[in-house]
Amino acid sequence: MGASPAILDPRSIILLAGVMGVMMALVVFFMRRSYPRSIQGLGEWSRAPLVAFVSTLLFAARGYFPDFLTIVVANFVLYQACILYYAGSQKFLFGHGDTRAWTVLNCGLALVLFWFGILKPDFEVRLLFVTAAVSALFFRHALLYMRHTGHVFGKRLMTGLLLAQALVAGLRFVSVVAGMAGSGLMEGSWVQSIYISMYSFTVLLLSIAVILMATDRVHTEFEYLATRDPLTGALNRRAVLDASERAFSSGERGGALLMVDLDHFKDINDRFGHQMGDAVLREAVRRMQRAIGDKGVLGRYGGEEFVVLLPEAGQAEAMEIAARLRHAIGEPFPADSIMAVVGSMAASIGVAAGASSTVGSSIDDVLALADAALYRAKAMGRDRVIAAA
Repeated sequence: MGASPAILDPRSIILLAGVMGVMMALVVFFMRRSYPRSIQGLGEWSRAPLVAFVSTLLFAARGYFPDFLTIVVANFVLYQACILYYAGSQKFLFGHGDTRAWTVLNCGLALVLFWFGILKPDFEVRLLFVTAAVSALFFRHALLYMRHTGHVFGKRLMTGLLLAQALVAGLRFVSVVAGMAGSGLMEGSWVQSIYISMYSFTVLLLSIAVILMATDRVHTEFEYLATRDPLTGALNRRAVLDASERAFSSGERGGALLMVDLDHFKDINDRFGHQMGDAVLREAVRRMQRAIGDKGVLGRYGGEEFVVLLPEAGQAEAMEIAARLRHAIGEPFPADSIMAVVGSMAASIGVAAGASSTVGSSIDDVLALADAALYRAKAMGRDRVIAAA
């Protein structure tokens, strides 16, 4: 097979990949400034194409600059750019990253390239080591996303690109073993052109996948904030009532509602200040969520009042969960806690099951029953659980 057409000239492809990478890096950089800081990894993703651009300039200068720069340094910089992409994904998915092992591998690869590029030049051996290292890193990178499956298109695109790049690098490794290494980086053979073109294609689409994933994360965070009480993290009033309405209008088993009121909470605010009151509210929510587990959802109804939706609970189970809630809330604060001066909390709880309603199982009916039961619990001395009549 002869040389590839001029349009697939490796030097041109390498330079084009670098330019596209810089353009996408600028897009990610400016978008990063408008995204919330909670979305991590964008810094690494915006730097990676810029670092890769430096390597493309060095690769394109092969034959004009010293081999040390265009072989050893160029490959080291390019691999470090791939590591930066990997670090960005780690931070995006987990909030932290650790790429030290890959950087050590890159340093070892640089020593190999120095030996087989400067001291004892051998393009075939160099290509074996480089393609093996690239394939390993891209496959390991793809595994991050394969373990975080979902219906987000950006993640699926990222996974596909990383696997494709790992496969192409692996096939290039096999071609070397099969005696099809070629004579050098700038040889216009079809196999070399495919290898380099795939890299150029990947640089462009990786940045597009990054933007899609970050945009989806912003959308998810906004949805979360729209349904959460900013102080406690529990569902806000609208969200918990919407969930309750869906549960009680589904035509399935009605479930139950608990109305929970923290007793004498105003006294805590008056005696210890609103910051202490906020801390007590957050702790109360943590205790209630632990007590509820996966049996239901908790929402802040207003002030120190909360609603617990138990979608599949009957009267007996709802009373049992309410008793656990009351006990969990009433446990004394630890001596080393800033809330120790408060001593402890207490709660009054009204319980209403959909099936217990004599007027139907709409959310308004069950909520009214739970509220009436809560009022009776408070009238009877507080710190108790009362079922709807």
